[in-house]
Amino acid sequence: MQRIAFFGGSFDPPHRGHLAIATAAADRFALDQVLFAPVAAQPLKRSATPFLHRYTMTVLATQADPRFVPSLLDAPQAESQGPNYTVDTLVRLRASFAEEIELFTLLGADSWLNIARWHEASHLLTTSDWIVAARPGFLLAAAAQALPPGIVAEQDAVQATLLLHHPGSRVTRVYFLRDTHEDISATALRNAYNHDVTLIPAPVRDYIRKTELYRER
Repeated sequence: MQRIAFFGGSFDPPHRGHLAIATAAADRFALDQVLFAPVAAQPLKRSATPFLHRYTMTVLATQADPRFVPSLLDAPQAESQGPNYTVDTLVRLRASFAEEIELFTLLGADSWLNIARWHEASHLLTTSDWIVAARPGFLLAAAAQALPPGIVAEQDAVQATLLLHHPGSRVTRVYFLRDTHEDISATALRNAYNHDVTLIPAPVRDYIRKTELYRER
């Protein structure tokens, strides 16, 4: 059975922090693929950079590890001008595989703390297991408090996991990667003439400079 992680985000631009999180998750959970999926439009966070540029940078950023796969799952939808919702994307993703898969959603702790605001949050949390990249000192109690109403969380501090009990006996597991979250601001990286070479993969940095993508930022 394949083990697949969905890793969505703006990727504006993709940077070392994204790759570090994906590497840690792939290593710990023996993932066959980490799908890097730039989102066309997020309900809670908008990007001014066109999707095609962000997808191209994601392709360039993920070349070094065969487990990393750039994905068009969250590309603009021709039939809709509205935002993409992760719950719909995950349902489409699971349906796209002919065989059974183990599906995870990978995200940072800041995103997890806003999980109750995500579209159809209670349903969303049943669509996959979750891997959360946590900063030092991140507490399971804080993670549990972020859940939408009606979901009971059982904490396992030793294993750094939450077990989410949903109506109907469905259980979702939330795993926490300790000390993997790098405090890198994408906003601070968008000056194409002032990039720290250690923060952005070289192919992405070259693309930004060639296209002058963030020149006006």
